[in-house]
Amino acid sequence: MALTELVANAWDAGSATVEITIPDDSGQLLIVEDVGTGMSSADFRKKWMTLGYDRVRLQGFSAEFAPERADWKRPAYGRNGVGRHGMLCFASEYQVETRREGTMSLFTVSTATGDNPRELLKEDKKRATGHGTKWFANVTRNLPSPDRVRQVLSARFLHDPQFQVKVNGRFIPLAEHEGLIDREMLRFADGCQAKAFFVDSTRSAKTTPYQGVAFWVGGRLVGDPSWAIGVGNWQSSFS
Repeated sequence: MALTELVANAWDAGSATVEITIPDDSGQLLIVEDVGTGMSSADFRKKWMTLGYDRVRLQGFSAEFAPERADWKRPAYGRNGVGRHGMLCFASEYQVETRREGTMSLFTVSTATGDNPRELLKEDKKRATGHGTKWFANVTRNLPSPDRVRQVLSARFLHDPQFQVKVNGRFIPLAEHEGLIDREMLRFADGCQAKAFFVDSTRSAKTTPYQGVAFWVGGRLVGDPSWAIGVGNWQSSFS
């Protein structure tokens, strides 16, 4: 769940990929890295360090994207920011390296006492190119299994082919997913055809916010997964 929340933040930041590195032993670095929009120092202090940050009210229901992906669309996954400090499940202190608008900021966050359970210990800045965010911590507890993490995360974010999560350099394609029940080629009267994959995502993850039929056209998700036909933002795409 802790890693799911960090991947969800990458999803909301418009990232196309997330790379997770899980070490073999405790005392080594666990890393989560995306190529999303990144955060400025002000963003980090306001969004990341605010307990119960209301993302929907302050940023809306849609994910944010970098300029080169301005034509992409996806609904935001996060709502209140409760899980963004998931790295504290693995250590009492973690770091965030984030790049945005020509600046790289490095923050050190730790557990604390008193009214605020988290404390910003240190901040450094320097000029940098690109955008994205990397979380890392020396694991002292709860070292996760790479195979289990790979299966759970692939189930939760399986519906969008434009979002790929790799764990220790490997991701699970749809055709190899643990929850794949069946596949079939659907042929239509006008000569068109479509590959249909039937997946039980609960075999890996007990819950996921996305249920129903997901349409992929040209390697892109059309609209949002749904059980209803003729509603939602993919209706016009097929009319």
